[in-house]
Amino acid sequence: MFLFPNPKTIEVAGIKIGGQPGENPPVLIGTMFYDRHKILNGSGFDKGAAESLLNRQVEKSDETKIPSIVNVFGDSRDSFWRRIEFVADHCKLPIMIDSPDYGVRVAAVEYAQRAGLSKRIIYNSLNLSVNMDEIKALKDSPVNSAIILAYNPTDSSLPGKLKFLEKDGAFGKGLLDIAKDAGIKNILVDTAVTPLYHGAGISMKSLIALKAKFGYPVGCGIHNAVASWDWLSKRESRKFVDVASNMIPVILGADFVLYGPIENAAHVFDAVAFAEIIVEEAMEDFTVVKGLGL
Repeated sequence: MFLFPNPKTIEVAGIKIGGQPGENPPVLIGTMFYDRHKILNGSGFDKGAAESLLNRQVEKSDETKIPSIVNVFGDSRDSFWRRIEFVADHCKLPIMIDSPDYGVRVAAVEYAQRAGLSKRIIYNSLNLSVNMDEIKALKDSPVNSAIILAYNPTDSSLPGKLKFLEKDGAFGKGLLDIAKDAGIKNILVDTAVTPLYHGAGISMKSLIALKAKFGYPVGCGIHNAVASWDWLSKRESRKFVDVASNMIPVILGADFVLYGPIENAAHVFDAVAFAEIIVEEAMEDFTVVKGLGL
């Protein structure tokens, strides 16, 4: 197993994320209201079904002692705040706000401040498309937790990820410095999983390397690599591979895993709990991560 030089631990809404492997359990993050989610109906959603999904994740988290977060997806301002409000009213977990539109994310930050939810919010994400309006909105709000996405579309290698994190994220700065400019104190680094044969393995290696270099909690959505594998898409085994894939980052020292649809909670928590026990036992005989040439 690996022992990291100076791992940081952050806390969001009572949940600790980071530290040495085995010190704090990895946090599992299930996504709700994603495109084509069965609970969506027009501009609304099935509240009964949504509540059942939330309750199931909370139950599995309590049962396995693996902490959890809810990733709320939204593509319009009106629908997004209603989804955030619903999740906030039906659980006490941290809430990750996720949208491809920075304007929708910013509106969600503003709503969270009005609703007194800022300390429960994790912004997902600050990435290569960050702009000054986004930075200002975060700086002017109490939200101080965010995912920093280590995604370089022209270079998926580890040096390519480092380039965006350290110096070429935007405005002549690295994304980590931009996050600090935006008032982000709780930084979580997502190693940006790409499809198989296009750098998925590098994103796994990056978990070790980036945590060793910066100390910030690291994680990823390995589920995305499974979803992009066409060969597997029509096979019955796909759902088992999807669940099992979430064990890989945990074995490599990840502090959080975006495991995909929240429907998978029933199986993913058990698999990750098994992996975490392996990690805890392995820490009795660890390897110090150093000399990576970073």
